[in-house]
Amino acid sequence: MIVVTEHRAGEEFLEPARVLLEVLSATQGFVNGQVARSPDAPDTWLLMTVWRDVGSMRRGFGTFDAKVAAAPVMVSAADRVSAFETLVEAVPGTLTTRGSDLA
Repeated sequence: MIVVTEHRAGEEFLEPARVLLEVLSATQGFVNGQVARSPDAPDTWLLMTVWRDVGSMRRGFGTFDAKVAAAPVMVSAADRVSAFETLVEAVPGTLTTRGSDLA
C-alpha cells in the first residue's frame, strides 16, 4: 500500500512532515517513507509512505499521535486520491505481480 500526498508549501513544510514520518515509522506495518520537493517547483512537495497492507496504513494514520502530527502537514495537501495498492513491483532483476485486495 502506497500513500502519496502532494502539498503546496514553503520551507516551513519540511519540519512538520519530518515529525509526521517519525510518528508513522513507529507504527506496525510501516515499511518506509519519504518527503520530497520538486526541483522545478520548490513550493511543491510530496509525502510518500509505504505500508505492509491497507489495514496497517489505516491503523498507522488513525493513532492519536499521527492525527496530531498530521494536522499541520495536511492543511497544504492537494484534494485528490492518495492511497494506492501495489499491483506490480520491479526491483533490479525481478518483477513481481500481486493480486488486488479489492472486493
